[in-house]
Amino acid sequence: MELNLPILPQLAESKSILIAGAGGGFDVFAGLPLYFTLRARGKNVHLANLSFTEFRLAALVSEIETLLPDLLVGARGRVKHTLSYLPEPLLAQWFQQQHAQDITIWMLANSGGRQLKRAYQHLVEHLQVDALILIDGGVDSLMRGDESGSGTLVEDTLSLAAVRALPLPVKILGCIGFGTEVEEAVCHYNALENMAALTKAGAFLGVCALTPQMLAFQQFEAACRYVWEQKDHHKSHISTRIIPAVRGEFGAYDMYNDHFPGVCLSPLMGLYWFFDAATVIQHNKLIDALADTHDKPAAFRIADALIQRMQMRPRRALPY
Repeated sequence: MELNLPILPQLAESKSILIAGAGGGFDVFAGLPLYFTLRARGKNVHLANLSFTEFRLAALVSEIETLLPDLLVGARGRVKHTLSYLPEPLLAQWFQQQHAQDITIWMLANSGGRQLKRAYQHLVEHLQVDALILIDGGVDSLMRGDESGSGTLVEDTLSLAAVRALPLPVKILGCIGFGTEVEEAVCHYNALENMAALTKAGAFLGVCALTPQMLAFQQFEAACRYVWEQKDHHKSHISTRIIPAVRGEFGAYDMYNDHFPGVCLSPLMGLYWFFDAATVIQHNKLIDALADTHDKPAAFRIADALIQRMQMRPRRALPY
């Protein structure tokens, strides 16, 4: 069974596709089913991530290719010593060990808008990318900034700002994990409201579901487990909910005995939602102010100041 991607028409002529984690952390893993599906169709696909990994530590314990010092490096696997947080190098190593493939996982520095834009421009030129899929584990990338519960919006906004001016014919935002962002207190009423507004603007590109029978899902789960089950390694609280939800678990289920109050697994967590990234950018109320920030702390300060002056939409529960 194959993932029935609704964005295949947009990618029909694409020669070099970049799938990039938008919000950092383990977001690139949420793009793996897309990667495997597109590769099975003969597409040339690359992986990248807004990275929370310390580049210098990664270079000490694994093989790293540097394109822009401190801004853009490639994880090449061959991990000599596992740290408690090393997702991209370990993912590259999983490809080597399980698929005999030397895959580079590109790591974009967790920086301000100005530096992230430079890193994206360099990577797109280096890989000759003509289509970009930003992938978000969760749905806070769809937030505008005026929600009473916008999650970790700043990271996603910085990624959207960084790619806004890229001269690419295809720029798509994909989200998976609706309902997983409990710790971030995301307001899913507002998320659906924003989805509806994007649909009205003609930006909704479709939805599709992961199922347990899909090879792309099974490979995604295997890659995640390989990284998470390294000694003392951090886990993704997003994908540790997506995976069992796809397998049919419901309610207060814990994949790794890491219970958090309020978590309710459901089939909604295994759905991909796709949107035209340019329209998402237009709807974002923070993006202009964050685009030229010189570092992450400055981005947070500016975002906080803007949000304090906004007329916030009240938090509302879903009526069903």
